[in-house]
Amino acid sequence: MERIRSLSSESAQVPATLHGQLFLLAFDPKLGRFAGPDSTLFGLGLRAAMLADLYLQGYLVERQGWAVPGRAASPDDPILRAAFAQVGVHNRATWAQLVTGNAPEVISVVREQLLTEGWLRPGLHAVLAVPAAGLEPYDTCRVGILADQVTGALRNAVAGEPAEPWRLACGLVAVLTQMPGVAGFAARADRDRVQELARYGIAPVAGLAEAIRLHREGVPAQWAGGSP
Repeated sequence: MERIRSLSSESAQVPATLHGQLFLLAFDPKLGRFAGPDSTLFGLGLRAAMLADLYLQGYLVERQGWAVPGRAASPDDPILRAAFAQVGVHNRATWAQLVTGNAPEVISVVREQLLTEGWLRPGLHAVLAVPAAGLEPYDTCRVGILADQVTGALRNAVAGEPAEPWRLACGLVAVLTQMPGVAGFAARADRDRVQELARYGIAPVAGLAEAIRLHREGVPAQWAGGSP
């Protein structure tokens, strides 16, 4: 299955990957700087975004509750390719365990990719939870457009209307991990519905919801995977 990157002309103005988009949603437009959640939530969110991307593209599928490769070829993106290589045909890790795997390391990995590709640039403020990275988005307007598209998909889904899958997946992960870019999506009734959509939606997002629950309860979702 070939990935449809976006339904609008704005798609070329933000990273094509969900992990890249999620990182940009850690930018707080009110503060004018990155102000993401704690590093654990941020790492879990980025891992879930990678797995959701692979799932929506058909690289990963679910069989009897486990994630397994759905395609022989590997993704072009190096971070997605590395994440895909971790999941073998005999995988017995839960989605929550896959989300948790190497979560602390992925923040800097994604940061460096976005910096190299020009989505981030040196700025005046430090990125919270991202060591030694005084960066800012290359274009904050593009981040605002992305946030609008993501929250629009969330509102459609909450209302029971069709929502573009990649935008919805990004939005669900962003809300679960408390990204400032979706802070306007704050009504409690909406958030409760988002939790329901996360639990019963695509498997990687459900895995994120479970990983966050375990983290808050102090229960490790152990996994011995490689990086990132």
